[in-house]
Amino acid sequence: MVTSNSSTTLIMYNETNSSMNYTTECTFNVQLFLQYIGTPVIIFGFIGNFLSILVFSRKTLRSRSCSIYFLALSVSDVIVLFGYTVENLLYHGYSIQLLSNSFMCKLTIFLIYASTDISKYLLTLAAIDRCVLISTYSKRYRFCRKSTAKLMIVFVITVFSLVNSHILFGFDVDEYGACLPTSEKYKYFYTNHYDSYIDLFKTVLIPFIAIFICNAFIIIKYSHRKYSLPSNASLRRKSRRRREKDRQLTWFLLSTSILFIILSSPSEINDFVRSYLSQNFRDTYSCQLWAYTAIFILMHQTNHASHFYIYTLTGPIFRKEFQKLICPYPKQTNKKFVFHYSKRQSITINDCPHDDIHNHPIIIYSDKDVH
Repeated sequence: MVTSNSSTTLIMYNETNSSMNYTTECTFNVQLFLQYIGTPVIIFGFIGNFLSILVFSRKTLRSRSCSIYFLALSVSDVIVLFGYTVENLLYHGYSIQLLSNSFMCKLTIFLIYASTDISKYLLTLAAIDRCVLISTYSKRYRFCRKSTAKLMIVFVITVFSLVNSHILFGFDVDEYGACLPTSEKYKYFYTNHYDSYIDLFKTVLIPFIAIFICNAFIIIKYSHRKYSLPSNASLRRKSRRRREKDRQLTWFLLSTSILFIILSSPSEINDFVRSYLSQNFRDTYSCQLWAYTAIFILMHQTNHASHFYIYTLTGPIFRKEFQKLICPYPKQTNKKFVFHYSKRQSITINDCPHDDIHNHPIIIYSDKDVH
């Protein structure tokens, strides 16, 4: 996933690799690809995620525990896109190096891994939340609460910050200003273990299996579910609105889960496969490997950049709240004010254009006359 280490940094076009003393010219221009494809993806991703934060923060949606997970997911996606921008897009797309500082090097690589893991498991928690909610478990409402969602979010952030904390000690800036693993021992661990099968298992397989099971359960339950409506008309309306919100939040979950599987898996599988390629193979097909890596990484970022647009396409309630956000409805006139205004004294003034009416009196009605 990270392109600034020996596992994933490949020889770019017209660039000499100092460690191997030869130059490879690639036909696929990664720089132009990132400038014209990567930049719009990141810009729209930042805009979309900030809008998602604003929409999910609205009172109508934040009352649901699942919405709290989506709100936290949007924040985490912003951090993922920030890390990608600093580490990959600016450097390989615009030749702007911001990781030559030791603090920025450690922090950026750490944020990339930690926020990516956090995003995946927030989506997993949202799937579990929906799964528990539609189950027949007697204590399901204890789990599907805002307070529980907040505690689970803190737990996930803490766990994956600790899991990825080794990066803060393992990465640093070398004498050439490159952000790389600090020692050969850590480089071997990072390249052949952590950024290979550990990351694949941790970041893809566990969330994928959990989300797949939950989504399958949700679809089966919804296809066989029968609702009993209350007899009271007001309660029926509230029940319908509640079910509609739950249904649309479930569609948010299903659509983002499918997107996660399609867009995130290639990058992680690519990292896993490349860690087992021989050095000779990497040298021979360096351009092709670099091109595939750049494309797969951008696909991964597209997953984090597109959630707002998926929500907008699949959720009428989300669209409605978004419309209220960007174009607030005018305040309705207070009925009580209208009622009292109608009781105020009215004045009819002699202003009649007809010639046959003269000396039309001015009639004044007082509040007593109205009664």
